[in-house]
Amino acid sequence: MGRWLEKIRNAEVDTPRKPPKSPLGGLEGVAEDAFSEKNEDSAPVTTTDWIEWIAERCPVLPEDKTHVARGLFRLHPRIQQRLAERYVDAWREGHDAEPSSVKQENAGRRAANIIITKLLKGDEHV
Repeated sequence: MGRWLEKIRNAEVDTPRKPPKSPLGGLEGVAEDAFSEKNEDSAPVTTTDWIEWIAERCPVLPEDKTHVARGLFRLHPRIQQRLAERYVDAWREGHDAEPSSVKQENAGRRAANIIITKLLKGDEHV
């Protein structure tokens, strides 16, 4: 396991915080206080936040959440967003490719979980 993950699990460091997005595309002014971890304009920060983000976009079973969490924990926080986006995209593609409406959710779930499985085996990179 990487040193970064060991430090996070041992609570030696906090996950990086993201500044709020400026409507002008750049950061304006100087922040007086630390940015809050959860900001309406910023992306999720922790692994749990990413799992919730995925669950808002496609139906996720408890087993899927565990599977996704194992994949996310292996990645640096900046790369977790890519995996979450790929998961949702794969779920939607699998769902849309299945002609039977009864089987669509399972097809989406299978397609998305294959990405995580390949990542855990080392066959695929994010």
